[in-house]
Amino acid sequence: MGKEKQKSNPSGKALNLLRTRLSNPNFFFKPLSDSPDTNYSKLKFIISSSVTEACNNSILLLGPRGSGKVAVLELVLCDLLEQYPEGISVIKLNGLLHGDDNCALKEIARQLCMEHQLLFSKVASFDDNSQFMIAMLRECGLAHKTIIFVLDEFDYFAQGKQRLLYSLLDAMQSVTSQAVVIGVSCRLDVDQLLEKRVRSRFSHRKLLFLPPSKEDTERFMEHILSLPVDSSLPHNYIVEFNGRLKKILSDERFKELINTYLSFNSTIGHLVRFLFRAVSYMDLDVGFLSLENLRTALSSMQRQPKLECIRDCSLLELYLLVCMKRLEVKEQNSYNFNSVMTGSFHLF
Repeated sequence: MGKEKQKSNPSGKALNLLRTRLSNPNFFFKPLSDSPDTNYSKLKFIISSSVTEACNNSILLLGPRGSGKVAVLELVLCDLLEQYPEGISVIKLNGLLHGDDNCALKEIARQLCMEHQLLFSKVASFDDNSQFMIAMLRECGLAHKTIIFVLDEFDYFAQGKQRLLYSLLDAMQSVTSQAVVIGVSCRLDVDQLLEKRVRSRFSHRKLLFLPPSKEDTERFMEHILSLPVDSSLPHNYIVEFNGRLKKILSDERFKELINTYLSFNSTIGHLVRFLFRAVSYMDLDVGFLSLENLRTALSSMQRQPKLECIRDCSLLELYLLVCMKRLEVKEQNSYNFNSVMTGSFHLF
């Protein structure tokens, strides 16, 4: 009985398929590999040339949050690890976790030891870890193995004395080393934060990740929301579902909705969340996506997060927030609990 119901109403299976697509970055970034002008193709060419030609490279991936920098990078690394399984070693750091130079270099040493099955020393000093990293770069270079350093939240590494960046880039000046440094940041001016000694050793290659245009957004939506013809879903259902989707995309009301959406956030990450909500609002009894589903998803994403954060605050907490705001208006950016409580007495 359940199988007959599933065959007569395949909307649940279609919903699971669309949700799976939206949860898989490889699906919506994989078509980018066909064009040589995409950031995927450019990044893959830079890294693969470093592997095949045994040279050093450094590059920055810049763009707003949600623009697909990390997703494209992960896709490129996945493809290259399949292509060169023994010729690549990937070291990943995050500025939020490893912003301190000592901590970052210790993490590099830990990952290198894990990768090459070596004994890691937790009590090693900064200089010890730096010498170990230089030695590993030399040994991997002689073995024609490229080490790829991924520095996410790169702007955090560009603060302070920048000893990690200097040690890493200086070690790459050696003829025997074979490495690629990839910095990922949402700050477009992050290269201006680098010290002169670090900047002189950086290659100044940049890939800018921009939000898609209106036309690209519509093509992206059709690519994700269209059901594949070769799936296990009934053929008549697939044809009708895709036909209704094309009607929605050509509707003038949809054009107005997209213009409203693009006016406040048009990054890939935000678009994926928008489509996931729209698909989740799909009526399983009807079995098809509607313009009303998209409209409901858009209205739910236009909420103001700051208001939602203070919605459940107590009266005392609201008083404290008002006091902090008053201190900021008076250009007093730093304050403690006592100064806030003193200001709160004027409200009672």
